[in-house]
Amino acid sequence: AIIVSLFAIYVSNGSTSRPNIIVFVADDLGWGDVGFRSDQLLTPNVDTLSADGIVLNNYYTSPVCSPSRGALLTSVHPIHSGLQNYVILTASPWGLPLNLKTLPQYLKHYDYSTHAVGKWHLGFYRHEFTPVYRGFDSHVGYWSGSGDYFDHTALEDKRFWGLDFRHNLDLITNATGIYSTHYFTDRSLRIIVDHNVSQPLFLYVAYQAVHGANNYARLQAPQKYIDMFGHIKSTDRRIFAAMAYAMDESIGLIVNKLNEQKMLENSILVFVSDNGGPASGFTGNAASNWPLRGVKATLWEGGIRVPAFIWSPLLNKTGYVSNALIHVSDLLPTILDAIGAQHLIQNTTTKTPIYGVSQWQTLSNNGRSARSELVHNIDPVWNVSAIRSGDWKLLQGLVFANWSQWYPPFGHSPQDLTRPLLGAHESVSRFQSIRDWHRFSCQSNKVLMRLKRHPNYDVLSDSIIDCGPKPANASINCKPDIDLCLYDVRSDPCEYHNVANKYPQVVKLLWNKLLTINETAVNPGTKPSDPSCDPALHNYAWSCWRDSQGVQH
Repeated sequence: AIIVSLFAIYVSNGSTSRPNIIVFVADDLGWGDVGFRSDQLLTPNVDTLSADGIVLNNYYTSPVCSPSRGALLTSVHPIHSGLQNYVILTASPWGLPLNLKTLPQYLKHYDYSTHAVGKWHLGFYRHEFTPVYRGFDSHVGYWSGSGDYFDHTALEDKRFWGLDFRHNLDLITNATGIYSTHYFTDRSLRIIVDHNVSQPLFLYVAYQAVHGANNYARLQAPQKYIDMFGHIKSTDRRIFAAMAYAMDESIGLIVNKLNEQKMLENSILVFVSDNGGPASGFTGNAASNWPLRGVKATLWEGGIRVPAFIWSPLLNKTGYVSNALIHVSDLLPTILDAIGAQHLIQNTTTKTPIYGVSQWQTLSNNGRSARSELVHNIDPVWNVSAIRSGDWKLLQGLVFANWSQWYPPFGHSPQDLTRPLLGAHESVSRFQSIRDWHRFSCQSNKVLMRLKRHPNYDVLSDSIIDCGPKPANASINCKPDIDLCLYDVRSDPCEYHNVANKYPQVVKLLWNKLLTINETAVNPGTKPSDPSCDPALHNYAWSCWRDSQGVQH
């Protein structure tokens, strides 16, 4: 029935092909780092597509990069892929297990043209772990977790340094001085222009922004973007805003090019961040998860609840904020369901369980979430875990104990904390006027007007979280390194009130769930650094240093 109904949609849109799939992944973008939740940043294209599409207000991901990207591309939970402990370090000889089928590999069953642009971070010590051996027809970008935005080198452990910029397996040596966001935009536009429209397209755009660069220059953006944000008092936050704006501009250019090529009206666009933001100087960055608690790498809401939207003319209902509980692993089955291919998951022969569920019908009809529970993580190395069941969240253990607070955006004084930081709840101001102008004039809005679609920006106010003043004991009423903590995250999304003592039966129930689920977990795949990775041994380039063919690319 799903396939029949989708076929009817394609025909009514003048197309008999399956929809194009465009997935945008921002790197380290926090809850408060989109324009409609900030009185500092401008992200007019994200705002516009969110307003015209569906804001995923309860979208959860992993606390760090590699596990979230692995879950997105395989629908396998990190506890079942071995990615539950930290990230795949650039110098570590391991990667996303080769027995796991990826989204582009599923899409190949329907003749999709599949292309990856930007960050990989799922292993490259042997060539078979790189993107073009994991289902992508092409990849332009970098294999590591971070690097310089202009010279495209990556520094690991303060001792391994080299070029990390590739077209498939070939080094790109002529891009020095070109800002990575611009390079990835140009590559994405070229893919769209060159695309054979008789095939559906899967384009995976994994931006470097707004992740910190090498530790000698963490925040980087062209000066023309930095100059736009003189109203931000903090220099670091000003550069961060510039990085986010350049990424947002890229999204608008890609949307416009899809429309020019007559591809947009038969497309599904998904935008997510890979994890929470490194706020208040964490790893030298200037993100904001305000008013949520914690930072990237933690299991507080600020580390795992992130900005996300879906946009498509193929959705029955749009222009609303969805509170459906959604996990990063749900994206793959949701996309396959949308193209009438969910049976590919149901028929898979892998012994590794698929964790994700399709949310396509939920989102298309503003219905009830397809899940009521999710495991945030179980990490036996760092001894941290968390589970969400209904409105309840159980938290055990601490990672980065000194990063368990609530961090306003750089540039705000303590007095600012007594009110919501977001323009949607404020009277009209100069900044709001500037924001409205950017929204009106951005590429996405111009395209939507041509398509006679009219984004309702007012709906974005439904995504705002306002927890009110922080109680005096909020920082000390939960010590998860000593005891289990329980929160009602629907009524208390800022995790102010630990109610474990009030609801011991709920604590026991959720803890037993975690113990049972943990019995299915595999061991973490984490491996120590291998000195033979040193780019100095490979012409100062990061390479497949343990390539089974003995080839250094």
